[in-house]
Amino acid sequence: MSESQVDPRLMSTVASAIFYPRPDLPYGPEAPGAFDDLFEIEEEVQLRMRFFLAEQKSAPTILFFHGNGETARDYDPAAEAYRALPASLAVAEYRGYGGSTGEPSFDTFLDDAHLALDRAAVLLKQTERTGPLVVMGRSLGSAPALELAASRAEDLSGLIIESGFADVVPLLEVLGLPASKLGVTEAHGPQNRAKMARVTMPTLIMHAQLDQIIPINEGEALFEACGDPDKAFLLVPAAGHNDIMAAAGADYFFSIRRLLQRLG
Repeated sequence: MSESQVDPRLMSTVASAIFYPRPDLPYGPEAPGAFDDLFEIEEEVQLRMRFFLAEQKSAPTILFFHGNGETARDYDPAAEAYRALPASLAVAEYRGYGGSTGEPSFDTFLDDAHLALDRAAVLLKQTERTGPLVVMGRSLGSAPALELAASRAEDLSGLIIESGFADVVPLLEVLGLPASKLGVTEAHGPQNRAKMARVTMPTLIMHAQLDQIIPINEGEALFEACGDPDKAFLLVPAAGHNDIMAAAGADYFFSIRRLLQRLG
């Protein structure tokens, strides 16, 4: 995200409205096939990526960027559903979230996504995974996912956005920050809508009809902007921002499976 022409103190305020890091919650036994990779990105800063490998080495891998207030371990309960697709799941964390160190900021948020993609490629090669790589982002994670889809298309085969936002100013307003009055514009954000316009790879967008944090029109705007001629949209009725997977039921993973089938 660009911080040029913006007071650093203002961007600190914006960051405090956007980022809600938290540690892992206490969980029971680890999900089958799960392992963590901690990789150093700068002195005293490590990011965690949590892998859930499918049995089939030729299965696709989904590089997943989680939502705000979440950690990689939050996806342990859903891992088996991804593995049954079949697909491996690699959940990348942000600085300060879960097992990752450092503090999240606009300076590093999108740059770290590139480091996560590079690291995932190394780990997948080491584990002899040969399937295509898909990037997926939920909510806040839509920004790093779209950053990679727009700029690293040669390294990716597909894109999935769940509960994503097109424009950052309305999101900040919902979160209680008067962005417009403070002089924050879309040029200071991740510019998700503009990046989506550069995406032509197979794309799936999923959004809850009653999302109270990122309204449905944001998902629709991303869908309209996407350049994939066969793009798909899953509208989940009677669901909000945080229960979309449960409310969608089998349709959630059926839609992902259908996207993966397009990869050949």
